[in-house]
Amino acid sequence: MTLKRRIGLLFASLFSLWMYGQRIVFTPQWTPQAQFAGYYVAQKKGFYKDAGLDVDIQHPSTSDPALNRLLEGRSNVITMQLLPAMVEIDRKIPLVNILQTSQRNALLIVSRTDSIRTFQDLKGKKVGVWKVGFGDFGYIADNELGLGIRWIPFLEGTNLYISGAIDATLAMSYNEYLQIVASGHGDKPVLRFSDSDYDYPEDGVYVSADFYQRYPEKAEAFAEASRRGWEYARSHPEETLDIVMELVTKEHVHTNRIHQKWMLEEIFRLQCKEGEDVPSFKLEREDVERLCGLLMKHNRIQNPVSYERVKGGKK
Repeated sequence: MTLKRRIGLLFASLFSLWMYGQRIVFTPQWTPQAQFAGYYVAQKKGFYKDAGLDVDIQHPSTSDPALNRLLEGRSNVITMQLLPAMVEIDRKIPLVNILQTSQRNALLIVSRTDSIRTFQDLKGKKVGVWKVGFGDFGYIADNELGLGIRWIPFLEGTNLYISGAIDATLAMSYNEYLQIVASGHGDKPVLRFSDSDYDYPEDGVYVSADFYQRYPEKAEAFAEASRRGWEYARSHPEETLDIVMELVTKEHVHTNRIHQKWMLEEIFRLQCKEGEDVPSFKLEREDVERLCGLLMKHNRIQNPVSYERVKGGKK
């Protein structure tokens, strides 16, 4: 989508503001799974209603991603990783972070053989990457280290990896990696971006700057109720899994409780800074400034993106 098209859609979405009322359409960045458990809990336990909000959770598809829905005014709130959010802000798409749920990088590279044990071992290798995005840190590492990786795109899942068609694959520690372990390849070397200089926060909750300026109370209420949902989920993991499984069953998502349990536990871990066990749910200025420097260095953004811009003017 061109910048002109994106800006046009953003301005067009202003005409739909009258529809918001107390109803908020929330779209996570992927299909139903434990990655978004806190929001499901907040809805199921009535935390959004307690905050005076009528929240409708609508999941995206590969052809209709969450960001497009936000720009077109069909969703009011979305989840998004910090890196692409900063790239979009640099492209003049005004997004505002109202809650930070991740503090660590979940991205990793899983080798298909025992010969890949360092990033340097990836030179010239075929590595799987999602067609829908999420591989930015892989591209940056490839460029920074001069690896010449042959990136092989895939839509989702682990079929390319399991079939042996690639030498390694990008994976999320809370999803694809668990699938790889379950398939019997859990003994293969793993390169974790969180163990490198690329350990940055990922998932956060975003609204458009226009929504934030017009409805700051609703944005803050949604953030607080969502935080409450995540805190309840951490204290009641089995009940949370019941809620997740009820939703994935309703949406016909092919998964099982064991996989969702592993995912939920990993999501909880990623919500805390290294060495901590209580999440802050805050986006730190230092992380934004560090990531901004990395993105500028690798020409992923053209102009500095400040903490204030990401937070909608807050200091």
